[in-house]
Amino acid sequence: MSSFPIPRLEPAKDDETRPLASRPVHSTFDPQTTMPSPSPNIAVLVPTYNNDQTLRSVLEGAAASGLPVVVVDDASTDEGPKIIAELESEGVVQASLRAPRNLGKAGAMKIGFTLCEELGFTHAIICDSDEQHDTTMIRPFANAIRRQPDLYLLGCRYPLHPDQPRRNLLGRTLSNIAIRAHCGVAVGDSPCGFRCWPLEIPRTIGSVSGRYAWEEEMITRAAWAGWPIGSMDIPAIYHPRDTRVSHYRFRRDWTEGIGVYLLLLLEALIPWPRRRHGPPMAGTLRRVRKLLLPDPIMGARPEARTESWFFTLSMAIAMLVMLFGPIGAISMAVSAWVGWRWHVGLPAIAVAITPSTNWLFGNPIGFLPLAAGVAIFVASIFRLGGARSPRRGEPAAAVSPTPYEAVNRESESPSDVDAEPASSRNE
Repeated sequence: MSSFPIPRLEPAKDDETRPLASRPVHSTFDPQTTMPSPSPNIAVLVPTYNNDQTLRSVLEGAAASGLPVVVVDDASTDEGPKIIAELESEGVVQASLRAPRNLGKAGAMKIGFTLCEELGFTHAIICDSDEQHDTTMIRPFANAIRRQPDLYLLGCRYPLHPDQPRRNLLGRTLSNIAIRAHCGVAVGDSPCGFRCWPLEIPRTIGSVSGRYAWEEEMITRAAWAGWPIGSMDIPAIYHPRDTRVSHYRFRRDWTEGIGVYLLLLLEALIPWPRRRHGPPMAGTLRRVRKLLLPDPIMGARPEARTESWFFTLSMAIAMLVMLFGPIGAISMAVSAWVGWRWHVGLPAIAVAITPSTNWLFGNPIGFLPLAAGVAIFVASIFRLGGARSPRRGEPAAAVSPTPYEAVNRESESPSDVDAEPASSRNE
């Protein structure tokens, strides 16, 4: 375990009335002399709020990874602060910060990221304090980032847990579909908080959400900025309902999430100038690929399920536009633009603009024969394109995951160096 001499960090008493972002960090830690290595400097960041029953085991498990552990206490009112102080004195926790008021998970993560950067770290692996994340996965995540430091690595809870609440599974599916429309990247578990962040992402990319939807929003905005996104399977852990501690409030957080997803859909329609991490034409190239070559949608992988649901939904909407939408040049242009910006693919665009195209050429054939021809065309694309089963060695989706079984096999050795995540360079 790392033994960096990092003191406990707390805002001074005279800072209590100042905005959190303007408060100085009180530390004698010098990253220039303590951590000179050019390789990624990775910390485990644990945001916590009233999880004193599980906090100690999570922090001790995180420390067992050998990485420095940084804790952000989001103004807990239980025994959490006492546990953090004890573990800090024992050297289990290397740095901690207590927020003067409850900021919510996104707010706690943001100040945690800022703290990690000020301490000289370049990456942070987020691990929740409620014991729903397996701390043994920290080391494989860290090894993956050492091989590809610019990778935004997401956890994917797969296989699914038999006791996973259906409401959570529905929210996960809808969130995955929305992100697929926003940026063309099919992820399998967008709400999963266990992920490794290059700290440049939250520092350079703005956002509008402030609670649980923030993590999903950042997937979209990171993809827009050109960051490669990868996925690694982690075990799905759900505690019994009577012992489960959750601060998610369905009405409040679900409403915010829907609002954020709709806003991102509107943003996706407008080619805003954005700061790019990757090649300048990466977004256009990704759209061309999605237009002409659909990803496989067969299989049990959650990424393939995302593609399947997205394809089905986009085709259903395209059929409604074809049957009931206005006909004309403007309608055709709008349908084509929306389909292009939302990565729906050529079949859905062709279906949506069929009546307008027929009208533009003087209605040479009747509507029913035309609709039948379009249906045959779409069926051919469906069969020859995305509906094929992935061949051996072929990615199952835009974000190709590392199976959990492979991670386990590779992480048994002491070196623990080759839990390879697959990534999607957002092109």
